[in-house]
Amino acid sequence: MKIFVASGRRGAQIGAEQGLVTVVVDALRASATLTSLLEFGASEVMVVEHVSQALAEKETRPGVLVAGERGSVKFEGCDLGNSPLAATIPELPAPVVLSTSNCSRCCVEACGAPRLFVGSTVNATALARAVGAAAVELETDVLLVPAGAAEDEGKFNMEDHLACGAILHRLGQACPSARVANDAARAAQALFLRVGEKGLPEAFTRTDHGRSLVALGLERDVRWAARLDVYQAVPVLREARQLADGGSGAVFGEGREAL
Repeated sequence: MKIFVASGRRGAQIGAEQGLVTVVVDALRASATLTSLLEFGASEVMVVEHVSQALAEKETRPGVLVAGERGSVKFEGCDLGNSPLAATIPELPAPVVLSTSNCSRCCVEACGAPRLFVGSTVNATALARAVGAAAVELETDVLLVPAGAAEDEGKFNMEDHLACGAILHRLGQACPSARVANDAARAAQALFLRVGEKGLPEAFTRTDHGRSLVALGLERDVRWAARLDVYQAVPVLREARQLADGGSGAVFGEGREAL
């Protein structure tokens, strides 16, 4: 089993085009938010690219909650924002529509992959087991997709690569035959091993995006999203659902049964 890393929307497209088990990784904070929503009972989480799509779903589907952000803050009409700490609210279980600045576009682009997951440090061990099992079942390789910076997908994103390194490390433990297969994967692995598990929270707060979130008063979110294995939920794509505007949403459910 080979493991590759390729960033942003193009990375997501590669996963679909080449038939790879694909994992979208948006460490601050969408991966942790989506995982926590399923951990605490959301019946499904549909990821959509545009705010207008999320609000249209809320208007037409009774009981739907909207989570997300633009510029790292809740947009108007949003119920939960993009915080892994918001999912314990009493309204769950409920279906949730999630729209964020960059994770959403990667999830939608990767819908053609034979198996699509979302994850980060927060569910690294459970995710690695499910991803490894899927790759063995489908007899294919694995692609980790760092979602990248909202304003520039080509910009190196430290926290996403640290999270990819943590997932790579757990994949190596779960699947001894797993091998890193490109320079981006090797760099992510080396970065995680250099920082270490205990160093992740401090490292996340020092990244470009981490510092901007801390400045907005969201340091608790940053440090929570940097923790390892606080959740067992494994978001896995259930379907690509047609939307009223002609676009599509990526519908994720709980994937622990794949273990």
